[in-house]
Amino acid sequence: MSDAPKTINLLIAALGGEGGGVLTNWLIDIADACSWHCQSTSLAGVAQRTGATIYYLEFMRRDGDNRRPVMSLFPAQGDIDIALTSEIAEAGRMVSRGFISPDRTTLISSDHRVFGITEKTHTGDGTADRDLILGMSARYAKRFIHFDMAELVKRHGTIISAGMLGALAGSGVLPFERRAYEKALQSGGGATANLSAFSDAFERAARGGVGVIDPAIIPEKEAGFVLPEPKTEAGRALLPIIARLPDPIQEVVYLGAQKLVDFQDTAYAMTYLQVVEGLLAIDAPESSYESTREAARWLALWMAFEDIPRVAQLKLRPSRDDSLRQEAGIGAAEPMKVSEYFHPRVEEVASLLPKMIGEALLRSRVMRKLVNSALGARQLRTDTIGVTLALRGMAALRHVRRHTLGYHHEWRMITAWLDAIRNAPDSEVARALVDCGGMVKGYGSTRHRTTSRLMLIVDKVAAGKVTTAQAIHDLRIAAMAGEEEEPFQSALATLSP
Repeated sequence: MSDAPKTINLLIAALGGEGGGVLTNWLIDIADACSWHCQSTSLAGVAQRTGATIYYLEFMRRDGDNRRPVMSLFPAQGDIDIALTSEIAEAGRMVSRGFISPDRTTLISSDHRVFGITEKTHTGDGTADRDLILGMSARYAKRFIHFDMAELVKRHGTIISAGMLGALAGSGVLPFERRAYEKALQSGGGATANLSAFSDAFERAARGGVGVIDPAIIPEKEAGFVLPEPKTEAGRALLPIIARLPDPIQEVVYLGAQKLVDFQDTAYAMTYLQVVEGLLAIDAPESSYESTREAARWLALWMAFEDIPRVAQLKLRPSRDDSLRQEAGIGAAEPMKVSEYFHPRVEEVASLLPKMIGEALLRSRVMRKLVNSALGARQLRTDTIGVTLALRGMAALRHVRRHTLGYHHEWRMITAWLDAIRNAPDSEVARALVDCGGMVKGYGSTRHRTTSRLMLIVDKVAAGKVTTAQAIHDLRIAAMAGEEEEPFQSALATLSP
């Protein structure tokens, strides 16, 4: 058995839509052209951009009699020579599954992040630790080559599979010459962009990957933030007020005011600036106004709450159409159909009504049932004239937003949170309450759950049942643990009566 021909075993992990299948086909063609056998197996992910597809390839040099070898269809732990991943979390999964061996495996990966569904839907910070994954990969791989392939292929106008092939070729782990790779890329659409990205990635991998930066693409060091000159009526009204604020918070407040003008109007942004000015007292000047800066950030996001008019406004933006075309690879001159999924709830309808009428609707079981019967999941073509006009009508409702139940409901909670911050007994408690502003997120049941828990914390502070920053911190962490009530209720139960 020791004299049996050896295979070279390659494991590829690519997200849906990144061209993992195309990459596999390129490698099959390259192997065939170089007189090597190549057998491939793939296990498809859940769907585009939500699941990784695993491709397993085994290479073996052809004998003179052209007999077909019998090779494995499945990867085995401790038996992988090369692992190639399109994103650093996928490299971490390869390590955790035992496919990376310190005495055998060369691990090649793009080190950018594409956040998974579980990371995006986590109530708190559910993101994987990129630095930890990089450290694990370097520790467990015999050789670890990594750099940002996503940035690289974006500059060349192609998808990441071309960059992955270039990194694989540049690493020298496969016994194929460079011209064999380039020949495989010369056929099909996008050949010029693919070859350009391949060449760039080849050179980066050949020189070791990360830390090797082309001086031509090093971004210039950013200068400090400077308030722009006013060019609009809104700018002439708001910028002088922002200029009076301390330098450390001007950039955040400027961006917040800009967002709120877009969300509502200049007067709404003026209200925001007045609130921020009132919060300066919670900080000492030597603290660089860190608490005020964070409060201004969370306040701007909360004030721009996503109701139906806001959602309609965002869906109508030309930049969204450009983004969809870029993501789908559709040219500006090509027709594009866009289907949007809507599922309005009774609460969202009530939030658009005047305060008294909306409250009456929510109190009435009969009216709730009647309205709910007319609602339900909808799939609407927003590239049609009729739906576009309907969205414009819904977006125009922002002009009467101040009179709606939803606006009053949000501002009741915002005011309670701000009052708790202003009335805090010391700066540490104030900062802990400021951090609670990050609890407000999501929509529907998630939004209701996070804001309800925040209001419970604020009520406990106002009632004197929570008096320390550590207690507020512990309640916030428990509240953001997820949908389950048990962690938060347990944290509440530990409070002194």
